[in-house]
Amino acid sequence: MAAVAAAVLAAPAAQAAPASPAAGVAVRTAHATASAPQTYAATTTTAGGRTTLRFALDGGAKLSRADLDRVGSQLGLGKGSLRAVSGSVTQRAAAERRSAVLRCDKNPTWSDANGTLAARFNCHYSNINWGFKISARLQSVITSNVNESGVSWWRNGKRMPKNAGHVVGRSYHFHGTLKPVKHGDHVQFQDYMTFRVRIGGRPGTGSLVWAADVTAKK
Repeated sequence: MAAVAAAVLAAPAAQAAPASPAAGVAVRTAHATASAPQTYAATTTTAGGRTTLRFALDGGAKLSRADLDRVGSQLGLGKGSLRAVSGSVTQRAAAERRSAVLRCDKNPTWSDANGTLAARFNCHYSNINWGFKISARLQSVITSNVNESGVSWWRNGKRMPKNAGHVVGRSYHFHGTLKPVKHGDHVQFQDYMTFRVRIGGRPGTGSLVWAADVTAKK
């Protein structure tokens, strides 16, 4: 799953604009606020990427270890994965992981507990077509429309024009096109989605961040 580098479920109180994801640069994806101290996160690392799940509840008692494990099981996470966090959370840029090779006209997909990313290098038209679908388990706790900011992307380290955003239902198949992309180009792209959630009967605010790092090859 080399393309899927980061996903975050978090309080989107102060989203920073994505910075160029050069190696060694921390990209700030979300911040916790004083009004939402009950924030929980889980990080999962696979052979190809890292996923961080984060959510902030509106109020009430803090979740116990048993509560967190029940929530983690509901969302498809391993036992003990969820933990209480405070302050801001940063994710390392996709460039710090090995770039996935995206072959012309191949249609690979990469899945984790939060969703499935698909990408295709369409060398005949010099572009990359991408798609992202939020997982059924994550959809089950989303209670509002999803506000997608639109994919930000970089080609060979240079920032390119951002894709258009959407405000749509949780089951929507997000998709777009990155162009121009030619043979040998190193392409990094990431998206940010915000929504309301209900966790264990309690409301909260969440977001999903995913990022990909690919090299286009004929």
